[in-house]
Amino acid sequence: MTKVQLSLTTQEATILGNYGSKFGYNLPKTIRYFITKASEEILRDEIPTFKMSKKTEDNGLKALEEHRLGKTHEMDDVDEFFDSL
Repeated sequence: MTKVQLSLTTQEATILGNYGSKFGYNLPKTIRYFITKASEEILRDEIPTFKMSKKTEDNGLKALEEHRLGKTHEMDDVDEFFDSL
């Protein structure tokens, strides 16, 4: 864990403190909340997403449906299964 020391103006501390108090948060918890939300947004923008092919999408949907219908079973040892193929 990294510790950060932060200086806020009285006005900034008051604004953040008042906002957090609506949810029962103290000032440090409110600041962590904002940092967490900003980090999530940065991460969402940084992780690339790729469009899958129609064939892959159809196979995935078919697999989900088979799982929902109980046609799948749990594997105890995945390595053993793939070695047997």
